[in-house]
Amino acid sequence: MQMQNVVEVIGPRGGLILRAADGSYVLAQQIDAKPLKVKQVLHGALDAFGMESATDPDTGDTYDFFVEAYGLSREAALGA
Repeated sequence: MQMQNVVEVIGPRGGLILRAADGSYVLAQQIDAKPLKVKQVLHGALDAFGMESATDPDTGDTYDFFVEAYGLSREAALGA
């Protein structure tokens, strides 16, 4: 299911924490080398483990991720 995700934290070596539209958090690794920014909005289905993609609705750029965990609380995502 496509949903809005907002980049919350960009960590070293491509690690990301994204906030999903339902308020939960996604822990992912960015697979491509396209630059992302904190607070950037991405639309995509990041609610399954494994390879997923999301698109920036403003630019049309697509980003590839490996989703490690989803449905997390903020505390769980930051502590991972």
